[in-house]
Order: sequence, then C-alpha cells, then structure tokens
Amino acid sequence: MFVFISVFSCRTQQISTPEYGKNMTEVNFKIRKVRNFRTVGNIKNSEGRTLKEEKLYRSANLFRLKPTSFKTIEKLGIKEIIDLRNSKEIAQKPDRLPEGIIYKNESAFEDEGDQLEQARKLVLRGKVNGKDAEKRMLDFYRNYVTEHPEVIRKIITEILESDTPVLYHCTAGKDRTGIITALVLTILRFDNKTINNDYLLSNNYRKKLVNRRLWLAQNLHFMYPKLDISVLEKLSWVQTAYLDAAFNEINKKYGSADRYIQEVLGISEQKREEYILKFTY
Repeated sequence: MFVFISVFSCRTQQISTPEYGKNMTEVNFKIRKVRNFRTVGNIKNSEGRTLKEEKLYRSANLFRLKPTSFKTIEKLGIKEIIDLRNSKEIAQKPDRLPEGIIYKNESAFEDEGDQLEQARKLVLRGKVNGKDAEKRMLDFYRNYVTEHPEVIRKIITEILESDTPVLYHCTAGKDRTGIITALVLTILRFDNKTINNDYLLSNNYRKKLVNRRLWLAQNLHFMYPKLDISVLEKLSWVQTAYLDAAFNEINKKYGSADRYIQEVLGISEQKREEYILKFTY
C-alpha cells in the first residue's frame, strides 16, 4: 500500500505503509518529551501465564525528560535505568534523571571511527539507497546479539534480577531496546507472534514522529536533494525482518534460542523457571 505526499514539492516519491502492532494491551503512560515510553505487560506466554504490568519499562532516550515528569517516574516505582546507548550518543544527549535513580550504561555497540556520523553524511549525499539501508539494519541486528554476548548477558541479568521496576532504553527505543525486550520475552516463554507484536508497537508509538520526518523530507527536498526517502523509512520504522535476522543469527551460531539462553546468557532451566514465576502470574 502506498500513499503520495506532495505539497510544496514537485518531486514525488512513494511512501510505504509500515507494519504496526495490533494488540496494544499494555498500560499507556505518557511522559512529556520522552518518546516510545511504555510498559511491557498484560500479555500471555505460551504456558498461559500473564506478564505482570509495571515491572518492565522501555523508551527512547531521556535527554528531554522534564523535572515536572520526575514524579511520574517515581510514582511508577522505577528505581533503575539501563542506558543501552554508546558513549558518543550519551555524550551528545545525556539522560536527565531524578535524584536517587540508579543509572547504568551497558552498551553492546560502540561507534568506533564515527560510523554513525559517516553513515549519516552518506545518506544526505544520496550515497545510500533503500536496499543499502535495509542491509545495514539487518547486519546491525545480527551483530548486536552475537558480537558482545557478555554485555547482552549483563543487560539481561540486570533486568531480570531487579526487585524493582526497571526502565531500559536506547536512542529511539526501537532497535536495541526492541532486541533486549524480545530476548527477555523469549526467556519468559512468549511465542514469536506475541514478541513480534510488542516489537512492532514501536511503529504505533512513533507514527506521528516518523510521518512528520517523511513529510519534511518529501516536501523540503531542496535542503537535501539527493536524500532517498526509502532510506529514512528503513531507518525509522522497525520490521519483523530485522528481528528475525537477530534470531536467525542466534539459531545459526548456537543452534537455538534455548541454547543461546543457557550457554550465552548463562540462564539454566531452573533459573528460567524462577524468572517466569517472578514476572508472570
């Protein structure tokens, strides 16, 4: 399905409709200036158990979190925040947090050699097309779960061992945050359909933001005349193909998600059952 946008521009590019999550069962908390903020909960796993609400929170960065919203964070009982961004991202937009919050930075991706900045320049110069962008995203998902497994293990352990609600986030709250959420839900025995649906909800929460970016790129193209809008689409929306790439890489390298959970994340079957009882009812 395609729609066309042309208001100020004589150039028209096709804008595709992304995949959206279908079952928005979690409680929706709106925090001003924080995008893609939500709790993961009120969904049933393959054993019929329900994920407790208000135990796991996910979002985009907290750089613009206002002091007026600090009370909301406190009211939700969030005591710990895990920042999945790399050091350069944090330096540019550090989180603004209430006092007393335990802040931890656990990055499984370091931007050596300014890869992100170089990629951004290539995009603006029209040196990257939609296929290139999609390949970059697929490669990122494959590498994220396998290149620094010790960091992934630490992140997962921090989340599952916490006795208070945890908020974890990256920059947009969709890719790294989406992968970590998918791994947590896999450990808690949620099926692929449920995991994919939660993952795709980032498109629902970011719809207004992304559509505005695409509109600007379409109608103010004279600012970046060589920019391919399909690149923005691939980088802005999440796709099940991206998450599939991560789990396919896990299966390829370790044989199955269960073996990855045991051998890489260090979670025994007994410990896994303890986590299931802890986070579901």
